[in-house]
Amino acid sequence: MLSLTNAWECDIWPHALRLRLGNQTIVRHERTAGETLDSALVALLRLRSASFPWRDSVAFHLDTDDLTLMVQPWLPGVTTPQELLRLAHLQVTRHDNGARRGAGWQVRFESADWQQSALVAGLQQPCWEMLRTLAKRERLRFRGVATPFQPLLKHCGRTLPENALFVTISPHHSRIASRLNHAWHEVSTLSLPSQETHAQLRVIARLSGMADCPRYVMNTEEGQPQVITPQENRV
Repeated sequence: MLSLTNAWECDIWPHALRLRLGNQTIVRHERTAGETLDSALVALLRLRSASFPWRDSVAFHLDTDDLTLMVQPWLPGVTTPQELLRLAHLQVTRHDNGARRGAGWQVRFESADWQQSALVAGLQQPCWEMLRTLAKRERLRFRGVATPFQPLLKHCGRTLPENALFVTISPHHSRIASRLNHAWHEVSTLSLPSQETHAQLRVIARLSGMADCPRYVMNTEEGQPQVITPQENRV
């Protein structure tokens, strides 16, 4: 049975925007100097097919500097996940050196287990408000903002690996999250020379000291998670 609603997906990178229905690209827009994200998204969304107001929905997949990721350890004295999240919010705010410092952050768990270090995402509040307002202005139901790591985490299901690298690759940068001994260990962002994926992974594995661990990898422009074993990456 055909669906009467469209669940739009909008990818946001520093260099481009893309509007999708599932894995089907509808339109792509290369961003230009001086163009605001708001105006570029308005132009992109108005290229979609017409529909009744509020029938369709939109989710935004963000991979820009408006997003930060970190590992928040479960420190002595923390007794609840809520306390851990408040501590993560404090850490994100403390390390905010951007031009919009003081504008506020939305902070949430990407992955968290009881009394273990958590993988945390922070989104600049003005960016989140702009995206929510834009969806409302275009009469689309707002399904939220997704981070690059979410497809990789979903690919793993409920059981995360004991030791592994999670890597998202885009033309702008690569984001790397590592797990050691069943816990999140570290998150970093690297700008690597443009090269084939396996070559980038070898560099990342060498820098992280995790050459013998599996890699959960996704090129954010291709959107298909894959698992690469250490043996495959040596080829």
